[in-house]
Amino acid sequence: MSVPLILLSLMGLGLFYFQNLVLFPQVHLSPLSLLVFYVGLKHPLPLALSLAGVMGLLEDSYALTPLGLHIIGSLILVAAARFFRRRFLLQHLGPQILASLGALTLQGLGFSLILFIIEPKSFLAQDWLIYQSLEILGTTALAPLMFSLLDSLEKIMRRWGWRIGRPAAPSPPVT
Repeated sequence: MSVPLILLSLMGLGLFYFQNLVLFPQVHLSPLSLLVFYVGLKHPLPLALSLAGVMGLLEDSYALTPLGLHIIGSLILVAAARFFRRRFLLQHLGPQILASLGALTLQGLGFSLILFIIEPKSFLAQDWLIYQSLEILGTTALAPLMFSLLDSLEKIMRRWGWRIGRPAAPSPPVT
């Protein structure tokens, strides 16, 4: 599990820098959340929880939010991925968009609830909710592209002999 975690963490680190150094001043999207959601959908639970912890800690150390806010948000994404993976056929575009919208909405509600609990007086609900809604819709529109990119990267890595996630099932003996 350590090699897939390292590879996915490096991919997450690249997305983190892209999100915060390239996109952030002009565009508010969260491709890192889509990575955590994708790993929660397609990979074993220990790998998804480990990646959620690493990426949440990375975001918490960069942001000026209370420590643990992004870790909890990442764990909400993994829980939503586990819920949606049993209920949707996620190979098609429509269910991918619906599942991503649901997971990102749950993450945004978790953020709102935590921030409201911490500081109810200074919580600007209306402005922050409008901003958060636009970010969720933009990130949801990016989800099918991100999922196809990650699927393609996994196929390329399998061709090179790298396995991320579950190993291939052994073939039955030929008699």
